[in-house]
Amino acid sequence: MTEAVTPRLNLLASPAGRRVLFALLYLSEGAPIGFVWWALPALLRGRGIELDAITTLTTIATLPWILKFLLAPVIDATLHRGVSVKRWILVCQVAMSLALLPLLAIDWSAQFTLVIAIVGVHAIFAAVQDVGIDTLAIHSVPRDELGRINGWMQAGMLGGRASVAAGSTLIAASFGDPRLAVAFLAALIAMPAFVLAFAVSEPKSSEPPVRPRAVIKAITTRTAVAGLAVALFVGAGFEFFGVSAGPRLLDLGNSESFVAMFFGFFAPVGLAAGALIGGTLTDRIGPVRGTALGLAVLSLILIVIALDDLAPRREEAPHAWFVGAYFAIGALTACSYALFMTLSRGEFAATRFSFFMAMTNACEAWSGFVGGVFASGGYGSTLMALTAASGIALLPLALLWRNGIDRSVDE
Repeated sequence: MTEAVTPRLNLLASPAGRRVLFALLYLSEGAPIGFVWWALPALLRGRGIELDAITTLTTIATLPWILKFLLAPVIDATLHRGVSVKRWILVCQVAMSLALLPLLAIDWSAQFTLVIAIVGVHAIFAAVQDVGIDTLAIHSVPRDELGRINGWMQAGMLGGRASVAAGSTLIAASFGDPRLAVAFLAALIAMPAFVLAFAVSEPKSSEPPVRPRAVIKAITTRTAVAGLAVALFVGAGFEFFGVSAGPRLLDLGNSESFVAMFFGFFAPVGLAAGALIGGTLTDRIGPVRGTALGLAVLSLILIVIALDDLAPRREEAPHAWFVGAYFAIGALTACSYALFMTLSRGEFAATRFSFFMAMTNACEAWSGFVGGVFASGGYGSTLMALTAASGIALLPLALLWRNGIDRSVDE
């Protein structure tokens, strides 16, 4: 008589398991961001490093994220050869942790060039991990769950950022040695690797060989081009708002401690809540309508904030509207990312999704630059103009609606 074999735990096999898994994976993705861009600059400044040197480090750390669309075809090519996305993610998570360990043994002030090199190597693996996690989601998450999964992803990422930024600072202050924060970060990154290794069974991929013509054809279809246009414009208003929110709150008479509290609590909570609710709504009404609705709600809030600036000065700053804006930004992010994942399903998923993400980075770049140039002529009018520019995304969204993206992912 043979004994029944207990099935191996597989988090990808259930909706709840998928949410837990991708929240953890994005926590490990948000952790390095919270350290490199939030905590490390403060820790380095405390060690006497000049601001221009710190900004050089953060700029170098950003480059792999900007250029990650060049790495995505490599992942697609290896999938055809039988290398799993899970293996890519595991290798990157282990490498991310190991790459940071030399920071425990060197003097950050005396060997700052080496610090830059270490952080740069770490950032390369972090960017590749990002591509791998998104590809795993596209391959393994049912279409009608993509919104909620993106909501949990954003919540996990924000949790990772906040916990590492706050934890690193507290550890450094408590023990007097910022290098201990590196050990905390390395452990936090490695933790999801154990879950991925022992509790995930990835579905087999049947990716075709990566041929340049086939890839170009995949990213130049009508729906793909429409999606790229959405990515290039949909965030124009909120990207400028995000860059200017801190200075604007100070200009409205708020203290630095209030601004710190706002970005340490109210903004992250608003983003996470918006992502979870927006993702759930998107799964019910479809990613095109969800993105359009999220854009409409956010635009209304940003217009109110802009009109408040153009009106005679009020005694109280519009704190509630600022919190509402971050809630709507979280919702729109989850909705639009679900749309981009929907458009990326099928062949060359990693490459296609990375191009959508590259366009969101381009949106952040052009809107931030334009906003910076014109903001001196009036904050309210600049925010109003960029919010109107984000409305351009409604045109490609209408095209995607007519092509039935909310009804089917297959062309």
